[in-house]
Amino acid sequence: MRRCLFPLLPLLLSATGAAGAETLPESLIHCDSRFFSELYIQQSKFKHVAPLTTDSQHHAWFVAPKDRGNTVWFAQPVAVQQLTLSGYYSQQDDLAEMGKYYFWGLVIDQSVEAVIKAMPNVNWKKVNDEYFAVAMIKRPGEQVWQKNETAVSGIAPAKGSVEKLAMLSVRNGKTQLLCSVQGSVTKEVLLPLRPDLIAGKK
Repeated sequence: MRRCLFPLLPLLLSATGAAGAETLPESLIHCDSRFFSELYIQQSKFKHVAPLTTDSQHHAWFVAPKDRGNTVWFAQPVAVQQLTLSGYYSQQDDLAEMGKYYFWGLVIDQSVEAVIKAMPNVNWKKVNDEYFAVAMIKRPGEQVWQKNETAVSGIAPAKGSVEKLAMLSVRNGKTQLLCSVQGSVTKEVLLPLRPDLIAGKK
């Protein structure tokens, strides 16, 4: 099982630069349904390398492998500008009083440094062997995500709160660009983030 407790640091996407279409990795950084919307737009590029499912809200997601593993490996790598995508990773854990933990994202052939270079508008912060960005939190009673400026490494989210962030690390020789949502995660929290899970898919 992946380590579930992370130092959630107050990092945001840079607001500079002209607005434009995002690549699939760039859409993932927001840690919401934009990734699944972008995959729907680009489904013709991916449906030949892995099974896809879509919904009526113009979302698409990869179908979990039959062996119930966490990684959907692409039949062949998919080039996205400077990066080569070789799979999709998804995992969820229920740690009872410590909260629920959801991870999803892309497996990339290039190094962590190459991924950082390919995404110059993301402000990554290195902590030990991993990088983190776009740390946000919803405290009890809050409806809007806020910058997470008080998270502490190694401590689970406070009861009633939910945290999310993008993370970048190496696992089994591959780079993983993932989102994490953790804490008191409810269906209402998941709805804007994970249409694949709300639809009863993993």
